[in-house]
Amino acid sequence: MKARVCKVAVMDLGSQTFRVAGARVSNGRAEVLFSIRNNVRMGQSLLRDGRLSQDALKRGIGALKEFLKVLEKHEIGRFRAMATEAFRRAENAGDFIDRAREIGVGIEVIGPEEEAALAVKGAYLTLEDVKGKWIMVDSGGASTEMALCERDRLLFFKSMNIGAVTLTETCQEIGEGFRDCLRASARTKVEEGLFGVKAWFHGVQTLVATGGTATTVAAVLQRLSSYDPKKVRGFEVAGPELDKLFNELLAMDVCQRMKVRGLEPERADIFPAGIAILLEVIRYLGLRKIVISDGGILLGLLAAFMEKECKFYAESSGARGLYL
Repeated sequence: MKARVCKVAVMDLGSQTFRVAGARVSNGRAEVLFSIRNNVRMGQSLLRDGRLSQDALKRGIGALKEFLKVLEKHEIGRFRAMATEAFRRAENAGDFIDRAREIGVGIEVIGPEEEAALAVKGAYLTLEDVKGKWIMVDSGGASTEMALCERDRLLFFKSMNIGAVTLTETCQEIGEGFRDCLRASARTKVEEGLFGVKAWFHGVQTLVATGGTATTVAAVLQRLSSYDPKKVRGFEVAGPELDKLFNELLAMDVCQRMKVRGLEPERADIFPAGIAILLEVIRYLGLRKIVISDGGILLGLLAAFMEKECKFYAESSGARGLYL
């Protein structure tokens, strides 16, 4: 009897990065066929204009066309595409969604709570020996999600109006004092965002960071010449080590940062801002370190879609070996 083969793909359309991943399920086992990212910077100028720029629209559609070619190559017809904060905020998000539909990509714009739940699901699948409650911070290009979790269950979440792209643009406008602006602005946003809800996180010691900033921190500190999710997953970073990296990066100009091993050139200008957000979250919660997860929204979305379309239940089937 021929084994049933199920192939699916998912797209995570973020403010900084578009990502796509495909998987194949056969005989109760899953394998990742591909995982691709494209730094499209959809959130560029969004804070100033409230709209997606024409250049961003072109970059985004170009990335989707490339993704569709990959899906065609792997003969994948079933896929799901989800968009997050930049599309929730932009006045003309509908223009991009309409253009995407014309080329065959139907986009769902998800709310902050669903975004957080997917990130929790994905992060949990990468963790081992996590007992009791844990905290997730998922810092993206235009927003940062904080969640209190127990196993893969979302107990409480808070979406903060701050991301690496928007924070960078805020501080670039003031000229001098860029470093101080990053820390001060990040501190203000984190304190405002978590004001009145800090008690939810009291006493919880495990802080797991997901998203592009977090995985890049692990890659840079390990000086990875090429991204290796197996080395990123579970990597621990103490607060002082993260602060040292922040200061070292800001002693360089953007061109110098582009040459740092482990740092994608397209992320060089916004990377310090992403670190500033993580530093202020650590400080505000009174924690000493973060654990890096290479999971997050894309893995959570892929696991959920495999469950629905392929009847493949990620945690019970040992899908912790899936790397994107």
